[in-house]
Amino acid sequence: MNILRKIGILLGIFAFMGLNAQEVTDYDLQNFARAYNEMMAINKKAQKEMTDAIEKEGLDLETYHAINDSKDTEFIPDIPEKKFKDFENLQPKLQKIQKQLEADVEKAFNKYDLSKREYQAIAERVKQDQLLQIKLEQILTHLR
Repeated sequence: MNILRKIGILLGIFAFMGLNAQEVTDYDLQNFARAYNEMMAINKKAQKEMTDAIEKEGLDLETYHAINDSKDTEFIPDIPEKKFKDFENLQPKLQKIQKQLEADVEKAFNKYDLSKREYQAIAERVKQDQLLQIKLEQILTHLR
């Protein structure tokens, strides 16, 4: 089992290297850092909006997650039926926030001359390269 896992990891690395053979330039890393910073702010804002919408609907986060987690199971949490209706009424609002989040993230990619695929490739590259991690941390520190 352990050997299969190692082979899978190696194949993934080779596939990744084949798809992303180019080096990450300082320009790319700067743009990645700026996009990352902006996306963190966008995500924080969207999470706040979702939390506010959940609470406005009369649910707390624990109840919301209990209902949501039970959706794909046979388990039905011991929660009043009205809360399930509140949960269902809430879904279109959360989907709207999610779509706006996705649009804002796409704008951030474009603003910093990146595609989603390029952003993900740089993120993977940074995970594997300690020097890039150090450079990225320096850039992020400077941006804050």
